[in-house]
Amino acid sequence: MQDTIALIKRIKVDALYGKKKHFNAADRKEKYHYWIGIPLLVLNIISGSILFYVLTDGVEGWIKYVPLFITLLTALLSGFQTFLNHEKKVEGHRRVGNKYLSIMKKSKRLESYLKDNVLPKPEIIKRLDSLADEIESVNIEAEVFPTNQQDYNDAKKGIEDGEETYTVDELDT
Repeated sequence: MQDTIALIKRIKVDALYGKKKHFNAADRKEKYHYWIGIPLLVLNIISGSILFYVLTDGVEGWIKYVPLFITLLTALLSGFQTFLNHEKKVEGHRRVGNKYLSIMKKSKRLESYLKDNVLPKPEIIKRLDSLADEIESVNIEAEVFPTNQQDYNDAKKGIEDGEETYTVDELDT
């Protein structure tokens, strides 16, 4: 039974790291989305308004090229926004993170059932195989939404700092 408990714990830890990495990646990509999207919105409003005409009417020298530069910058940001598609990636990372969270919770329940000795061995095997299949499936889905080393480091630090543990007061609520 010790090997079974160890296997469940490994699945639980893998799911925990997967969850935290993907939520970290979603947060990071959401920041990128806003860093590009907000300036893009402002530049689009400026470049599409009468303000351009008012600012450059009768102006001589290099300043008359500012509207051209802003228009070029707007086009570049639009291209980056479309190509990078951060919004879709944020949704994907969150979906994968939630699937890892589900696996983690199922692992904890199964571990508790084992410790309390309330499941027959065939049921334990069935549930463990189901968990293994589920995490394998999520790992394959997660390949489309890669994380980076910083996402992992942030996940590890969060776990070490106790973000994934409950205090006695929280458990008493």
